[in-house]
Amino acid sequence: MKRNLLFLERVLFGDGTEPFHGVYALKINGEIDHVRLTIALTRLQEKYAMLQTAIGTDAHGAPYFHIPVSRPHIPLRIVERTGDHDWNRETVRELGTSFDIKNGPLLRVTWVRSGEVSDLVMAFHHCMCDGGSGVALLTDLLTLLDDPQAEIGKAPVFGSIRDLIPAEILDNRRSRLKATLSAALVHAGLALGSLFINKKQKPAPRSGDYLINWKLAANQSKALFAYCKKESVTVNTAIGLALLEAFKAINGEGSHGKATCPVDIRRYMPEVKRDMLFSYGLALNIDLAQSIGTSFWARAKALQEHVSRQMAKLNPYEFTMIMEASHKSVRRLREFLTYAKVGNDFMFSNMGKLDIPSRYRNFTIDTIYSPTVIGPFANPNTIITTTFNGQMDFSFVSNEAFLPRETAMQIREKAMQILFQTVAVTDSVRL
Repeated sequence: MKRNLLFLERVLFGDGTEPFHGVYALKINGEIDHVRLTIALTRLQEKYAMLQTAIGTDAHGAPYFHIPVSRPHIPLRIVERTGDHDWNRETVRELGTSFDIKNGPLLRVTWVRSGEVSDLVMAFHHCMCDGGSGVALLTDLLTLLDDPQAEIGKAPVFGSIRDLIPAEILDNRRSRLKATLSAALVHAGLALGSLFINKKQKPAPRSGDYLINWKLAANQSKALFAYCKKESVTVNTAIGLALLEAFKAINGEGSHGKATCPVDIRRYMPEVKRDMLFSYGLALNIDLAQSIGTSFWARAKALQEHVSRQMAKLNPYEFTMIMEASHKSVRRLREFLTYAKVGNDFMFSNMGKLDIPSRYRNFTIDTIYSPTVIGPFANPNTIITTTFNGQMDFSFVSNEAFLPRETAMQIREKAMQILFQTVAVTDSVRL
């Protein structure tokens, strides 16, 4: 296998020296066998060709995925477990530790080990894999850990955008012209924007990264889902608005009132299969200026209208064609994302219900923590939520130099207060 990185994969990769990783962590009740875990990782690598790859650069400096002759195994690091917060420390460590790009692979696992309770921390380079792909990897890893002989099939791969975009669209003269013109506008805009960028203003140092994690109780989660359905507002929109209002309440004039929300491209591009490792998605933007009303849920409904209109316009084929016509803009886009003035408060993703079993023959999954991702760009604020066993789980990553942890904690508390001020929850709950 050998293929050039797509445009957005190159944006996430950079020059390979700075970590831009995603991490999943979970808590397991039951004894884990070292040999079984090693076999599971070997078989996972056999299914997913992308887990065998490294990244090289051609004579023109363009990066490409390839399978090296040595084909290193997925690294397994073992740490003795001392308490329930070890996974957090190891997650932050994995977020900031670079991969061996030249030799691969671009995934590794940390086993936080004890006799009857363990944590698994799975880290991957974002240029290879997104959160949705991470779910597929985690599902197969747990299946194999429980039964090393389980049949998990072979993961599909793609060699170029011709495997992702139907020929009638990709070869359409009008579509190609539109992509070329749009890419030219992107390049011109970035060239103009670069004139106003101060490259002396470095992003926050990675040594200050932190992770805040919290859960909603099952009855809280159920009540929120029901109330959102009653108000015809998606959970994503409601939480996104609560976070925007919380940033505004805590940061005041320092907030921007805007956020970016990734959208899983698999919903719009059936060519990207569930277990195909893919690195990027689509995106929509939410803005406090779009939420008009005297109550939270009135504002949420107004924001939902804007979100729905954006969702209806998402076109993964056109988007990908424009991006692939923009390769000469990679360096300038990364500079813009790294050094330009920050214009939004955070990135927020609601990945929804994780389709991963909680009970296996030899162990049970106590908790799957929402995945985390952080890169070298100017704004590290990233909030991701997932639902497992009926409970919503939240991860909030940032950097002390950009947003002090204490401030992030205040934003978290305020957002949950805003979100639940009118949602009736039965039984006692604890945030």
